Amino acid sequence: MKAVAPELALGSIRQLIIDRLQEQTIRVYEAGGGSVSILPASLLDHSTISVVDIDETQLRNNAYAAVKILGDIQTYSFPESSFDLVLCKEVIEHLDSPDQAIKKFRDALSPGGLLFISAPNPSSLSGLVTKYSPHWFHVWFYRTVLGRKNAGEAGQPPFPTVYHRLVDPIALINFCKGLGLSVIYFSEVTGWTYSNIRKVRPVLGRVLYAAVGMLNFFTLGRRDLRNGDYLVLFEKLAVPTGDKVA
Repeated sequence: MKAVAPELALGSIRQLIIDRLQEQTIRVYEAGGGSVSILPASLLDHSTISVVDIDETQLRNNAYAAVKILGDIQTYSFPESSFDLVLCKEVIEHLDSPDQAIKKFRDALSPGGLLFISAPNPSSLSGLVTKYSPHWFHVWFYRTVLGRKNAGEAGQPPFPTVYHRLVDPIALINFCKGLGLSVIYFSEVTGWTYSNIRKVRPVLGRVLYAAVGMLNFFTLGRRDLRNGDYLVLFEKLAVPTGDKVA
């Protein structure tokens, strides 16, 4: 699969959200909220956003949420049908029990509501390195290669990763289908690692991107190892199918 720019895939998802929800005041749940929303300004203007995060610093940095809750998305529950849209961006790889979090997302959505999940792809080259390297290496990479001197401090990435089996996109999609969540968009995208390195260290970034591209030869064209992340948009079916795990 050819590498796709994340901006293009995210743009497609934004348009789908706009097409489906723009005619109403949108009730949004951001599971693990940072300081920047993926929503375009046209939707932020008529959205009521609730954020749940275990990190107080992250909550303080969030300036657009109407409701900010210090809590664990794996255990925190909202009443059924509380939201039209749930956003979970680059979070499930940090969870011990993403299955429990996703069930709570499903319950909190109204029928026809949308769930957006993005995560690193554990079968990509960057995903494999992240999965099998220690957290201190991730901090070193952020500080030394990306130049983020406060990396690893309170409220600052990188955060410790777990890589539960559901982080795999196929496993995630099968699990969500068993919960009555239908896929309406899916895309693997070029990993943020390459774009960030190319910004701060252009030569190294170009060499790394080309080198990983050459490694694709060994996949016999089945995949692009530069596709370090994926984005998926689900819709909650009106009639749930039960909590079946594929």
